[in-house]
Amino acid sequence: MGVFGSVKFGFLMQGFLDPDGIAVLLYFWVLFASSSVMAAKILANVIVLGSAVLGRAFVQAYRQALSNASKSGVAREAVQNIRRASKSMAEPEARQVLGVTEHASWEEISQRYDSLFKQNATNGSFYLQSKVHRAKECLEGAYAKKAQGTTDA
Repeated sequence: MGVFGSVKFGFLMQGFLDPDGIAVLLYFWVLFASSSVMAAKILANVIVLGSAVLGRAFVQAYRQALSNASKSGVAREAVQNIRRASKSMAEPEARQVLGVTEHASWEEISQRYDSLFKQNATNGSFYLQSKVHRAKECLEGAYAKKAQGTTDA
């Protein structure tokens, strides 16, 4: 028994409804249920149509923003910045970051890396820690190439 059933039972127990009144209550319940279903359908249609309109407006605004950006050169500049940032570190810069010379051994580079990485790990800068890590990666590649060159010869 739902909410309406308990209400109907309560009215019957209190003597407010006679058996003929149950038919009237049932009629209003069906009318209310069908109108709420219709209202739900209308609300769903409004939501779907509204989201479609907003979606189209968003796509149109995005296309307009892209065309404006390409006209002003912002997109080209953004691509250049991404390319610049994705390039690996040069070997001289890596040596400068770690503070080692060209003739430094791998053990010396590894010790400098550990020292600088730990200094920036606790309360230091994540940016500097990343620079130190990239410098070590760069020098690892350089030393691997040198080792490969000496074994091939």
